Amino acid sequence: MPSSITKTNDVQVVAPANTRRVSQVFRFRLEYYPDQHGLHPDEPRPPPQRGWERIFDVSDKSSLEQLASIVLSVLGWNEDHLYQFVINDRVYLHMGDPDHSDYFVDAANPCVSCAIRLHYLGLTPGTAFDFTFDFGDCHLFRLTVLDVLPDEKQSPSPLPTLISYRGSNVLQYPGTRPRRAERQLQQEPPTIAPPRPLSVASSTCVRFVRAEDHATLLKWRESNDKTLWDKAVTILENRNLSLERIVEKVERSKIVVQNWILAFNHGGLAGLHPPRKKRTPGKREAALEQRKKRLLDIMHDRPRSFDINRASWNLTSLARAYKGKYGEHLSRSSVSRALHQAGYSIKKARRVLTSPDPEYREKVEQVLKTLQNLQPDELFFFIDELGPLRVQKYGGRILARRNDTPTFPQVQAHKGSITMAGALSATANQVTWLYAPAKDTQSMIDLIEVIFNQHVKARRIFLTWDAASWHRSRSLVDWLDTFNSATALDGVGPTIQLVPLPTSSQFLDVLEAVFSGMKKAVVHNSDYQSVSEMKTAISRHFLERNLHFRDNPRRAGNKIWEVDFFQDANNILSGTYREW
Repeated sequence: MPSSITKTNDVQVVAPANTRRVSQVFRFRLEYYPDQHGLHPDEPRPPPQRGWERIFDVSDKSSLEQLASIVLSVLGWNEDHLYQFVINDRVYLHMGDPDHSDYFVDAANPCVSCAIRLHYLGLTPGTAFDFTFDFGDCHLFRLTVLDVLPDEKQSPSPLPTLISYRGSNVLQYPGTRPRRAERQLQQEPPTIAPPRPLSVASSTCVRFVRAEDHATLLKWRESNDKTLWDKAVTILENRNLSLERIVEKVERSKIVVQNWILAFNHGGLAGLHPPRKKRTPGKREAALEQRKKRLLDIMHDRPRSFDINRASWNLTSLARAYKGKYGEHLSRSSVSRALHQAGYSIKKARRVLTSPDPEYREKVEQVLKTLQNLQPDELFFFIDELGPLRVQKYGGRILARRNDTPTFPQVQAHKGSITMAGALSATANQVTWLYAPAKDTQSMIDLIEVIFNQHVKARRIFLTWDAASWHRSRSLVDWLDTFNSATALDGVGPTIQLVPLPTSSQFLDVLEAVFSGMKKAVVHNSDYQSVSEMKTAISRHFLERNLHFRDNPRRAGNKIWEVDFFQDANNILSGTYREW
């Protein structure tokens, strides 16, 4: 061993070397009780061997199996025997290597395996417990916790570390060698060797099953309780099936199965099926109510008050603020559940459209009054323009394979463009359209003449449109006055009357939704090669639409003809009508 040993007043001390950092270190004193063979349990125990002890440090991450290996390495003994620890009146038994020992053992007294780490045992300075090795010769040792060292500064040596020893070595098989060889073994300085590292099998291998526990597990396997059946199969089939096969058979996750195996190794059946904790009535409800109240108090404050750089709360930031204020960790699901019970949920703010027109209310009331008082020989049209709309390849929503990503080029060759004007009948839901060179007064005049010629028998036609400059140009007003005067002189045809919409209130024009539906149907994902090809597709769309509403009469309305536009008068009057 690469450590130097010095001797002072019959006490030999091992100079420690550097070590890695560990969470905790247990310092043990090992004492030996000779002449235990054949001693009845009720008889008084002889005192420990005088002047004999071994003091060493062990990591709290070591298991009892590894602790036994460390003790035997200090003694210089082999490990080919059974042993047990008795800690706080609980028996931890080692029945041999799992690969070469019986799985079901006839152990009358309650006991569990030694496959448990030291930090689970609750050891504190002053705790003493027995270690019995080789039940044939019954070697008895006493281990006492002298100290618990928290960091490497107090235990800077490799673990396990032999700190000091007194007394000559105890022979495992005295009288089996020549006296000279035995004396030489007794005088050799003891050494300590690291135990075998914990393998993956330590969390997947059940060490043994007591006969009494075996009978209970068989009952569990025959019961109708699925959880008990899963646990019984996990333990009973541990030596027959691999961990993956057990996971597949019980239909549980791998970590759940491993936790069951650890629980059985640590606590037997009691570890697998612990009794339910007694709960104080109303205690849990009071705790949940307190948590809910605290979360609401936090939520009504700003995130910046808790040093969280956010403008609004989300589940993660609420959990973080709760932990910072009350020192209690909450998961996102717990926060969500508490807020849901309190009637809160995360919502996205809805963007509303407004108009800055000072005469907004008066103009909307005029539009509604006109619509609601239409006579059988009167018509009302929503008018709007679309374009210029380039002839090119467009993107949009499309059916595609899961791993395919549809694309369209950002820069494309110019193939022309179209501009159109349209009118939507509020009562018949029919679209009148024409293609124009530009959005101007002349295109509006042309559209009005088309509408006039289509409805010569009507008495009056109301037109409503937004406040675009060409809709209120002086030339358009003069032309309309002249046109109405000529109609009155002839006595044939309807009078045209304008009902303008408020400024910046395109959202009140139902024709916007009609144009949007047309673009989704025949423009998005299109790749027309010419202006005429695009015009043909658009015209066909409106023809089919008009035919549909001619066969299925319905007034023009919101959300592309699904909701009656006129039933939302309150929203319209408020100037916050939602987007189409």
